[in-house]
Parts: sequence; structure tokens; C-alpha cells
Amino acid sequence: MAATDGRAAGARPGERPGNRRDLRPRPFPVISAEDPAAQREALARLREWAERSAEDAIDWYLRDKKRKRTGSRILQGLAIAFAVAGTAVPLGTAAAGGSGQGWGYVLLAAAAGCKGFDHFFGLSSTWMRDIAVAHALRAQLDAVRLEWATDVLRAGPAGVRSHGPLDPAEVERQLALIGRLAAAVRTEIDSETASWQAEFSARTRQLQEHTALPERTAGA
Repeated sequence: MAATDGRAAGARPGERPGNRRDLRPRPFPVISAEDPAAQREALARLREWAERSAEDAIDWYLRDKKRKRTGSRILQGLAIAFAVAGTAVPLGTAAAGGSGQGWGYVLLAAAAGCKGFDHFFGLSSTWMRDIAVAHALRAQLDAVRLEWATDVLRAGPAGVRSHGPLDPAEVERQLALIGRLAAAVRTEIDSETASWQAEFSARTRQLQEHTALPERTAGA
């Protein structure tokens, strides 16, 4: 989540690994299936990789949410304070026999500027999206963990099956859970990134339209 937002498109989760505040993709684990023990170890590694990737994404969005929430609340508070002052100053100076209308306009303009800053940089909207993505990822992670635990309990005591060959159906179910979680993480990140890019492009167009100089007519 263009650089004007403080995070370029490359600064999304999983991008720009040189930036310590970005979410780095975890290395894919080394997989071996030489014997049943190696297969079980491979499944455990794949599960850990998928779960940690989800947890990394959740943590990233929660940290980003805190930054955006702080910035949004500061700007909203300043906008309210400037708006109230912009109304109160002219009334107070008028009651005292002076004229503070000019300062009123300045303060109201400052209030509008705070609202515009929040809108252009998307602090409030990004804050809301961060919460939604973090909650969605947490729900996916919890669901996969519950299904995995259910599958393990149904398979019976671990000591009985720790040395025997794996049930192909069990392997397929566990691989499907791992793939589902990994796909959910990627989908949520891609969807939020696309929303941010679309919103930023729209805000940029609005800014260009509002700041464009009027075209001179022929003969002017």
C-alpha cells in the first residue's frame, strides 16, 4: 500500500525484501519423501511454512493498521479543531468589536487541508482495509488449523502410525489444507493491493483534475 502514500506498490507484503518494514516471503522448505518419516517431516515443514506466512501477513497488516489509525486520528482531530476555531474566532472577534473573518477562513482552509490530506493519502480507508484483511486471514488460519487437528484426531494415536506408511487420502487432505491456506494468503494480499492501487490512481486523477490550469481560449 506510488510513493505519495508512504509505501510504493513495491512496498506491499512480499515485495522489496530490502525494506525491513515489508513482509518478506518465507523460503520454501526443502521437501524429501524417501520414507514415511521423511514424508511426515515434509508435511510438517509445509504446514509450518504456510502458517507462518499467514501469521507474517497478519502481523504486517496489524502494524500497518496502527500507523494508519494514528495518522487518521491525528488528522481528523486537527480537522475538527481547525473547523471549530474557524467558526469561533470570527464570532469571538466580532463580539469584541474586531474582525477575525480572515483568520476564520485560514482556519477553515486548514481543516479542509487535513481532510484532503487524509483522503489523498488514504489513511482512513487503508486503516479499514488493513483490519478487514487481518481478520480474514486470521479466520482462514484458524479454520485450517481446526481442520488439521480434526484430521489428526480421526487418524488415531500417533504412536500407532508413526512408523507405518502414510495413508494417501490423509496426505491429500493435508496437502489440500496447506494449499488452501497459502492460496488464501496470496489472494487476500493481491486483492487488497489491487484495491489500494485503484484507489490511489483515482485520487491521483482527482488531484490532477483539481490542480489543472484552465485552458486558454483562442484570442484570449
